[in-house]
Amino acid sequence: MKKVRTGSSLFLCGLLAMMVQPAPARAAPIPSLQPFSLVDGETRLAFTGGLDPQRLWALAPGTSFSVIKTWRENNNAWSYHFAIVLLQYPDGKTRLIGFDPLPVGKDNDKALRDHLIDTPHTGEDALLSFAFAQSTDPHDPGLFLVEALRHQDGPVPDPAPASLYYFRLVASDGDPGWTPLYFRYEKTVDLPGQFVSSDDALEKAFPHKP
Repeated sequence: MKKVRTGSSLFLCGLLAMMVQPAPARAAPIPSLQPFSLVDGETRLAFTGGLDPQRLWALAPGTSFSVIKTWRENNNAWSYHFAIVLLQYPDGKTRLIGFDPLPVGKDNDKALRDHLIDTPHTGEDALLSFAFAQSTDPHDPGLFLVEALRHQDGPVPDPAPASLYYFRLVASDGDPGWTPLYFRYEKTVDLPGQFVSSDDALEKAFPHKP
């Protein structure tokens, strides 16, 4: 004779199933970061510590990095900075380094970015800002990109909530369209309070900045 599960048996089975579900993966903690100061034109990144060879297996000895930043003039309040990151090999060759897309915006914005832009607007009410930084933790070395975005839902000068988006430089696993080294999205931090400028929000990523 076929046995039929009672309601209590079904509840117990469901409870057991919930108990054996794997715990959701937690984002890796972001180490303390020291930002680089960028100039107009080329900034060569000089590291005070090492980089992680396990994450950067595609990095040849003697390779250096530089950021090329310039101003895109629009003759209105929507001009912006344009930046690329270059990998410079000892033989003189250069290669572009890409960036994972910001985890916000349109669903089809999933392609690797080959450049960065900010949105300074008038300079006092910036909507999007970025900075490059290195880890100050010798046990977790790395090169990072941090972008700060204000989630504006009204006039640009109005205070708005903001988030920090962290990206770490790593070697690609060979995905089509991805550069050999790229900045992989790591973590989002939603900041408490509201901000009139994404520059102010970006400062929250560097609480120990001298």
